[in-house]
Amino acid sequence: MKLGLASIALAVSLTFGGGRPAAAGPAGACSRLPAGKRIVKLNLKPETEIADLVAWISAITCKTFLVPVDGPAAHAKVTIFAPNPITPEEAYRLFLDALDSVGLTVYPTGGFLRVVETAKAKTLPIPVIGAR
Repeated sequence: MKLGLASIALAVSLTFGGGRPAAAGPAGACSRLPAGKRIVKLNLKPETEIADLVAWISAITCKTFLVPVDGPAAHAKVTIFAPNPITPEEAYRLFLDALDSVGLTVYPTGGFLRVVETAKAKTLPIPVIGAR
């Protein structure tokens, strides 16, 4: 099944309250941002590749992701417009919604999150955490 989406060019601008840019990009560059503060401004070019989007969200959430190099996740693109600064939590929800818009989701496995097709997620052994 082809999603008809292929690549996402990403230009992301992260700024802290004082206007200082946050590191986002190279492997290992993780900038955990303060919760609840609207300091994430994103400027995504149309048709941003999922891998670039995942790298961006990983840099601000310090979460580790696995993105397959073949299949829909490797070829999907999204376009996001967010003209106003948002919180890191809102950025993560926006990220999940962007994945959902192209039939993808994240699946927790071990100490990382794996990007998978939403249709296949129901067959994966997703851990159930009950109240104690």
